[in-house]
Amino acid sequence: MDKLPFVRAEDVPGEYRTPPRVSKLLLGPKTIGTRNVSMGMNVTEVGSMIPDHVHEDSEEVMFIISGRAKLVVEGEGEWEVGPDTAIFAPLGKRHRLENIGDEPLKLVWAYAPPLPQHFK
Repeated sequence: MDKLPFVRAEDVPGEYRTPPRVSKLLLGPKTIGTRNVSMGMNVTEVGSMIPDHVHEDSEEVMFIISGRAKLVVEGEGEWEVGPDTAIFAPLGKRHRLENIGDEPLKLVWAYAPPLPQHFK
């Protein structure tokens, strides 16, 4: 193994996105050499969101560390979720998370298989 089997989040530069949030790819093909899964974290500012998106070829799971959000899954419903909540975004279902709390929304995400951009 030519890479360490772990990554410290503080050592990974974040990718700043609009609406205001930071995403970090922690474990993936291009960072640590995984083949079938990728994992990272996201910090979404107060009043911001992870906007509507859909994954046709990868399942996504998330785990909320801190903050409160409105989860919207197309055709399924809307829910208020908070810390210690695990979320599954089914294939082909448009979904989003809106930060409805008074602190940044911090979560861990994983994709299986990794998204195409996690290989580059």
